[in-house]
Amino acid sequence: MSDSRGRSLQIERPVDQVAIFPLPIPEAMIAIDGGTERLMAINPRAQAALMNGVIGELFPEVAAIRTDLVAPNFIPNVEEILKAGPDIVLQWEAKGDERVAPMENAGIVVATVSTATRETRRGYIAMLGQILGKEDRAQAFLDWEDQTVAKIAGVLGAAQQPQPRIAFIDAMNGNEFVVFGRQEAYFTAAGLVNAASEAGFTEGSVKVGAEALLAWDPDIVLVNYYNDAMQPADILDHPVLAGLAAVQQKRVYKTPAIDPATAAGGQLAYLWLARIGYPDLFDDDLRKAVIDGFDFLYGRQLTEAQVDQLLQMNWNRDSAGYAGGFGAAG
Repeated sequence: MSDSRGRSLQIERPVDQVAIFPLPIPEAMIAIDGGTERLMAINPRAQAALMNGVIGELFPEVAAIRTDLVAPNFIPNVEEILKAGPDIVLQWEAKGDERVAPMENAGIVVATVSTATRETRRGYIAMLGQILGKEDRAQAFLDWEDQTVAKIAGVLGAAQQPQPRIAFIDAMNGNEFVVFGRQEAYFTAAGLVNAASEAGFTEGSVKVGAEALLAWDPDIVLVNYYNDAMQPADILDHPVLAGLAAVQQKRVYKTPAIDPATAAGGQLAYLWLARIGYPDLFDDDLRKAVIDGFDFLYGRQLTEAQVDQLLQMNWNRDSAGYAGGFGAAG
């Protein structure tokens, strides 16, 4: 088994305790493993996000998972990890000198993960399958992702429409914004172009002023669901951004509470992004897709209220085409 560094890892079977420090990975493990029994520690930020969302309703036992083995900024608590004795720790590859090396120097088995590309995202799903002894289950998620990407590409290839340009906002403070800088794989999968990447940025996130957004003039503005203090209205009512085409057309949306950076369920976010970008090309019933997807991922039946929560119906009520495109029938 190899991690995102290409480093070969040997782990003893059976694997009974896994600690996962990156934010988006725990829900992938829950899906692959069918529950939380072997997930012994997660990042406190991940626990808060999960418990504030639908996953916490489906798996309330997430509240009891330990969060004291890692700081919110991903710095490991090596002393406590040694006491807890996980069979393996999953950690970000980035900033390895401070996030990975202290654990490996203490003899802890660490597998690194990255979400920089579609291949690295798929890699950690396959790796989780190997760690958990559930390779077939992990492969089923990868096959589902392949099918979704191929379906979207087929529709877009036949239509040959211009690609919508987006700005993806992670945070804001007055006239300063943190935006996703690089062309993420899930943007590409949905046929969207990141205006920040067009402008030459390659980092995962960058800080820019309102004047940059005005210069880019994206067709669509997306607000990251991880920021629960920020809503589309903050952009639509922003005194400096009124000139944006996206604001004038109300194409400002809170992204669904489904992490696109995982090949276990992220494909539901691909479908959402494609529908937002090309509402005239994609008429999939996203509510049904989410219900069916969560049944496949987690073996749980969602309520209509939970689908509303996942699709951010309340946040997006004033955004163009949202109530009609994503709301419950009748």
